[in-house]
Amino acid sequence: MQTFDVYFLGEMLPDADPGEVRTAVARLFKVEGEKVDRLFSGKPLRVKQGIDAEAASRYRATFRDAGALLQIVPSGAPPPAKAAAANGGTTTRGAGDMRLAEPGATIDHTYPPPAVEIDTGSLEVLPPNSGSLEDCRVDKPPRPIPDISHLKLVDD
Repeated sequence: MQTFDVYFLGEMLPDADPGEVRTAVARLFKVEGEKVDRLFSGKPLRVKQGIDAEAASRYRATFRDAGALLQIVPSGAPPPAKAAAANGGTTTRGAGDMRLAEPGATIDHTYPPPAVEIDTGSLEVLPPNSGSLEDCRVDKPPRPIPDISHLKLVDD
């Protein structure tokens, strides 16, 4: 079973109120005063070590409810750096190199294929209300009615 280490780098959710996040995170760590400032220094602070994916997910949810982001890395991997997290915006790390993109972000950066040139020179347009769909009609032979003479209705 793979285990993970959970780090806090002082990152907050977009649109989160910094004052409220600082208060909520201080409550989670049970610290006050200058110690709160150290939590938001950008240096990786290991919150938990060697836990399973489910426990790591619970930590992520708890911090997310407080308006803060955690970085989760496989156990034994080097701690994440704030610059690495900033490259992907406010993302959360999962197992390996997977990251979640910002809502509304373009994920597929491949260019669309070139437009196909279609020759429409041989097409004709009829005047309005002059056409009919009769030429599109497909005549199907009628189906035979099945023999149901052997069926009976029974009252209960």
